[in-house]
Amino acid sequence: MELARIQQLLQAEQLDGWLFYDFRKSNPIAYHVLQLSLQGFYTRRWFYYVPAYGVPVALVSAVEAHVLQGLPGEQQVFRTWQEMHTLLRTRLQPGMRIAMEYSPMNAIPYMSRVDAGTLELVRSFGVEVVSSANLAQHFVAQLSTHQIQGHREASHRLIAAKDQLFHELGNNLRTGIALDEYQTQQRFVQLIHEHGLSAPEAPIVAVNAHASNPHYAPSAIQHSPILHGDLILFDFWGHLPEPGSVYVDYTWMAFAGRQDEIPQRQCEIFEIVRRARDTGIAFVRERLAAGQLVEGREVDDVVRGIITQAGYGDYFVHRTGHSITTAEHGDGANIDNFETQDARHLLPFTCCSIEPGIYLPEFGVRSEVDLLILEHDAEVTGVPAQAEIVALL
Repeated sequence: MELARIQQLLQAEQLDGWLFYDFRKSNPIAYHVLQLSLQGFYTRRWFYYVPAYGVPVALVSAVEAHVLQGLPGEQQVFRTWQEMHTLLRTRLQPGMRIAMEYSPMNAIPYMSRVDAGTLELVRSFGVEVVSSANLAQHFVAQLSTHQIQGHREASHRLIAAKDQLFHELGNNLRTGIALDEYQTQQRFVQLIHEHGLSAPEAPIVAVNAHASNPHYAPSAIQHSPILHGDLILFDFWGHLPEPGSVYVDYTWMAFAGRQDEIPQRQCEIFEIVRRARDTGIAFVRERLAAGQLVEGREVDDVVRGIITQAGYGDYFVHRTGHSITTAEHGDGANIDNFETQDARHLLPFTCCSIEPGIYLPEFGVRSEVDLLILEHDAEVTGVPAQAEIVALL
């Protein structure tokens, strides 16, 4: 664990400490920050308190006194719940402000890892508990220089796989080869692997009304044909095969026909989505260039505002974007003031998606790129970002 870094952040936030708590692996954030293996055998409650200054202390059950031995600091063992309360009371003094994996009003459920009863217990000692949401991002979401470079490389490879798939689909349409969602999905999986990427889950290939379901997934049993004149949504992702690699995640729209055959309404809806996407990106870049902090929910408001002003707010049914790390949906700030109230800052060296969509009964449109947050700017990956629906013929 990075003790010096944790204490530096606590001091910057004027907090007295960070109290980690877990019961039966209920708090994966704690395991990530403290660099504990989730493979261990944990059946009893444990606490680990990191003060802003001084030596950390582990409070562990006598049944599993070994579980935190690899962490720096002192260890205190309790046998009964009364002894556990006494040790906590000794450590937590009235008036302290401490961080825990808690989100007021459950605004950010991804961070609500400490149960209400434990919060009641800690507060009973006269302690103010604040959310560790922004603190935790430094450990669960910030990327190394190597990871950022790997994300860029994975981006180039994934876009190349998409380009090859679109080329092949165009040839198939010209020669009259029958196409369907599932067959196309499986071909995309093959191409992603051929381009040196790992993708544990298959991409989304959704035609017409199926694209109106943001998480539609074709299967060998249930899928639709791809016919001339169909609108097709492709949502695809992957990462380099090396351990610790960061995902890339993109969505493109294609049309099974010529450019002049694309219905005007589909072009208009795509243009609204594109404008919303690019307005959100510009907002982030402007704020960062000015040295200002940006909250995930603020970006969602900006993007959603464009779609709402165009009269399609009711058809944008999900958040604008999500955190991206070594998990496709990471534990950093999401671009969200819709499903949740994500007030976390977009920290430097983190990554998120920007993916507005409009989902009408007859068809759905989404456009997705990724955004690498830098110190004073943001870098779009998945470039060139889609500017119009791709005609496959």
